Formats: sequence, C-alpha cells, structure tokens
Amino acid sequence: MLEVFQNHEAMKLLLIQPSFFLENGRLFRSRRRWLVGLTLPYLAALTPSEWEVQIVDERLEPVNFDGAYDLVGISFMSRNAPRAFQIASRFRDKGVAVVMGGFHVSAMPGEALQYCDSVVVGEAETVWPEVLVDAKSGRLRPIYHADVFHDMKGLPVPRFDLLDLSRYKMPAVENFTPVQTSRGCPFNCRFCEVTRFYGRTYRFRPIDEIIREILQLDTRSVYFVDDNIAASRPRAEELFEALRPLKLNWTGLVNMFTCKDIDLLDLMVESGCAHLNIGLESINPGSLKEMNKRMNQVDDYALILRNLRKRGIFFSVNLVLGLDSDTTESFAETVTFLRREKVPMSFMFIVTPRVGTALREDLEKQGRLLSMDWSRYSGSECVFQPTGFSPAELEAAFWRTYAQFYSLGSIIQRLIPTSLNRKTWMISMASNLYFAWGVRRHRVPANFY
Repeated sequence: MLEVFQNHEAMKLLLIQPSFFLENGRLFRSRRRWLVGLTLPYLAALTPSEWEVQIVDERLEPVNFDGAYDLVGISFMSRNAPRAFQIASRFRDKGVAVVMGGFHVSAMPGEALQYCDSVVVGEAETVWPEVLVDAKSGRLRPIYHADVFHDMKGLPVPRFDLLDLSRYKMPAVENFTPVQTSRGCPFNCRFCEVTRFYGRTYRFRPIDEIIREILQLDTRSVYFVDDNIAASRPRAEELFEALRPLKLNWTGLVNMFTCKDIDLLDLMVESGCAHLNIGLESINPGSLKEMNKRMNQVDDYALILRNLRKRGIFFSVNLVLGLDSDTTESFAETVTFLRREKVPMSFMFIVTPRVGTALREDLEKQGRLLSMDWSRYSGSECVFQPTGFSPAELEAAFWRTYAQFYSLGSIIQRLIPTSLNRKTWMISMASNLYFAWGVRRHRVPANFY
C-alpha cells in the first residue's frame, strides 16, 4: 500500500455518501434530493490541503471505482450499510484503503471492520488528522476511537463547493444550507441514538462563529441540523437575537415543550423562522411513556399547535407508530387529531430498533428482532415483532394512516383556510400533494432525503 501512496504528488481522498437498496434489490438513484448532508462537506473541510478531496453522493451520481484514490471514506446510517459494505469491498479488492464512520459504524464497529481497513468510532474531529497521517504512511489502525467530545470551537466551514447544490432542492422551496449550532440533546428518548453517540451532553458553538459561517456561506436560507435547537432556552434566546439582523429564512427541529414558550416563539419568528419540525411522536400517552418522551404532554398539544398557527408558523410533526401501546383505534384517532388541529405536514415512521438505542436492546433481550437486513431499516418496514399486530398488519396500518392524512379531503381540511402567508401556503400545498403522490405508491418522500 505504501508504494501506491508514493506514486502521487497530491494524496487523493474520495468521500462517499452511499445510496441504499430498494425492496426489489435495485439501487435507489434520483436526479435531486431534498436536503444536502453536512457530514462529508464538513469532513472535507477538516482535511489538510495536501489532500485532493472529492465527494460523491451516490443517489445523484455513480461511484467511479476505477479512480486513482489513496483513501476512500464512507459515512452512513443503518439503511445504507449493505451498499456501503459493497462499495468498500470493491475498493479494497483494488488495493485502496477504506475507512468508515457514522452512527451505525460507531455502534457496530466489528461488523464494519469485516469490509474496511479502519473505522472511526465517535466524533471525527479529534481523530481524523491521525487517520490521514496513518493513511499517508500506509499504517492505518483498525479502530480510531474519539475518547473525548469536541468543544465545538473553531470548526471549519463545510466544503459545499465540492457539491452541485442546485441538485438539493425541495419542491417549490429555495435551497436550504445546513448549519450546526450545537450537538447532543438533554433528553434520552428510547428510540433515539443521539445520547448514546454524543453522551448526555449539550454542547454549543460560539455564536460569533455561527454568524461568521452563515455570512461566509452567503445564504439566506438555512436549516439548522441540531437535534434540538432550543433545548436550552437561554442559549436559544441568545442565538435567535443574533440571527435577527441577518434576515434569514431558517428551519430547525424542536420538541413540543419548546412550543409552549410563546415569547421564544415570537423571537423565532422575528429571527426568520420559516418552518419548525416538531417531535410530537404520538398522541397516545402509553406510547409516549414507552419512548421515555416525558416532556410531551398530550393535554397540551392543542394549545401548543394553536400557538404555532396563531403566529403563521409553517410546521411539520414527526410521528412514531407501532409501539406496544398502539392500536388500530389509536392510529385512527391520530389522523382525526391532526386534521382537527390543521397540522400542515406530518412525517410518519414505523418505530425502528436502530443500532445504539435502548429500544433495540430491549427488543433483542425479548427475542423480538426479526431482521438484520439493514436495508429494511427505513422507517416504513416492520423489522420486529409488534404486540398488537403482525408485522404485515402494522405495515398495512402505517400506510393506511399515512394515506388518510394525505388524502385530498384531509389536505383541503387542513390547509383551507390557513394562517400561513401566500408563499408559505403554496409551499405547504405543493409538499402535501407531493407526499400524497408518494404515499399512494408506498414511497415516502421523507425516506428519500
């Protein structure tokens, strides 16, 4: 391997975001994506200038397996794992070193090491320079473990110049550029791997560095990739105050508890909030208890959603279906509630035992895991044994619930009349019709970001 490295003046690094396999075994490809990922452009920015870096988003373009690369880096979630392993194997057959990282790899490094030379476990900032030095000398170690959490200071501006950003665009919506302001979440939901990956920490970037990055990116449309951008109220207030002069349109993820704070909501609107994605998760108290979603109180939901509508905030809610407390009746009640409260959009998912979660550990102990085929871990397939349904019955109930929410009658009821401004209403209507088209074909656009 050392001889290969010495034959190039500039080291060549290929970073790959792999696609995934559909049910028929076909590799999913598309002309556009809804959102651009942050991980690989950020990893490219952490790479010294002596390396020539290329990024390939495999959903949009094919991987060149014949390129003269010195190192290939692959980052992925569970659903992409089978394709990621296939890509890694092909490059290794050609004598090219491969390193892998991401949530799935950090939770299951032994599995990944069957297909690659090295894995990064945890956050990349503290170990990536060492990976590159070792790769250059041909002495990669099997595991690079980030033993400390990064303090979020001095982060580089992601290399979005390595991507064609015109191909990342939602229907009827301008391009949104990802920016991270914090990492972690103070909560510990059982279906989520964030606290396992980041620890029970909630770390913040310096606000002046965030503002400088946004200005350098030269964008007015930003989506904050934080797991919960307003989990700390003092910090959120400081951030939103700093955003006000920028005249942005921004979107981010918050929990239901945040939306009870009307003063903070007003500040969000003043700072340029164009959309909020909200972790509603369920209207079933039993299911919320199973998720350890203690901050969600069903009795407050109507008031909270009214707070959003009153301020003309375009919002979407996330719903997790298929927990042990769920029934056919609770699914029907969910649609009734969403229609009554005029929820503009909803992303629905079958509860999935993702690697590194407490939920998966419990289901494994109970012998209820049914599949290790990671390509099925999409949020629209049942990979465990439910209690109130068969797996097929749960999938049928999931698609039925989704279709009812995005039926034409439901769209009209939820969006007419509306408190949204004309532009936002048009975006909401276009997105609803797009989802209605996809759900009827058992293709959830949310799964194809």
